[in-house]
Amino acid sequence: MAPEDKHNHPDGVIEHDGLLWKPKEGATSSVEEFIAARALFIELHDDADWNPWVLNDRAKDLERAQQIMGEWARAEPGHRPMTKKQIDAMMARQDREFKARQAADRERCDRDRLRYDPEREHARLSLLELQSRMEFELHEVAGLRDGTRFPAMDPRRRAEQVAEHDRTIAQLRSVIERLTNLVGDPEDVVDAHGRLPKGRREITLFYYRLNRQSEVEELRAKLPEIDAALKAATSRDERSKLQIKLGLARQKLEKLLAVPPLASEDMCADCLAPFSSHGWSTPPWDGPCPAWPSWAARLKEARKILYSASAPKQPVAPLKPKAEPLAVIPSGLPIPEVVERLKELQDQYPDAEVRRGRANRWELWPGSSTA
Repeated sequence: MAPEDKHNHPDGVIEHDGLLWKPKEGATSSVEEFIAARALFIELHDDADWNPWVLNDRAKDLERAQQIMGEWARAEPGHRPMTKKQIDAMMARQDREFKARQAADRERCDRDRLRYDPEREHARLSLLELQSRMEFELHEVAGLRDGTRFPAMDPRRRAEQVAEHDRTIAQLRSVIERLTNLVGDPEDVVDAHGRLPKGRREITLFYYRLNRQSEVEELRAKLPEIDAALKAATSRDERSKLQIKLGLARQKLEKLLAVPPLASEDMCADCLAPFSSHGWSTPPWDGPCPAWPSWAARLKEARKILYSASAPKQPVAPLKPKAEPLAVIPSGLPIPEVVERLKELQDQYPDAEVRRGRANRWELWPGSSTA
């Protein structure tokens, strides 16, 4: 507590954060405890706006802070809490203001939809992609020049790499300049619905926040289950798989928890990710934006290849069965037995014809008319 945050007044009244407070009759908490409780209460609710699970994690601390705060009251002369009627009126006014902003946004979108230019929208996305690529190339060539990138690289090879990056940077600058002239202000380029990038960022932030919170809560519930399964596992193979699964889940959770509170200006206007996560190597970036034209084309081609590889193959027509004789009379039999067999087969297959088969045997085949 900073000294300037507390000023003693008569009758135990204190001044904190520009407000006057006094202990209620029977209060047992000190001034320091009250200020600490109020700071914790504000901190937890501010944090809960981005990480709502903290209210459950710190439930006991929050309950204790509320108990202490309940022992103190505002001390400004004539101060009165808002009545239900006043609260209802305030909420109704806020609702009217929100609806008025929505109506103004819809009107602007309807108006801006008329100036939608698909060529300019595509150019804007290409410009963002090439600017990101330029950032990557500049980062790479700087590391090559000062030796922090591949320290053991042969000097001749390093010089070749630097020259190659310099050529790429020069080409990028030329295209970026042309696209900049075509696009103008990227923040003034509307999409097919008449929405500006600023408005789309508010939407992407909303969904990114929901997705992040959902993933964190799902992982927090899943980790104890995986850990319990790992402890109960008996086979080495099962334990190895669960350890990998547990490690990946923890890594993902840590990454999500490390994301600081974001504002709409931190978001990409074209996908559900922070703009700072877009780049051309991982780490430090997660990857290019899937809406950027060249990268989108590569993703489309990759999906096409994967789909063709996983698509069910056309059934192969079964081979025709190999033709077999109707009957076979092996060689080496006495003549009477051969004649007897032929008579029996003649009665059974009157239109068949006799052919010489393998190993000097007699084979009975369907006649030409029967076939």
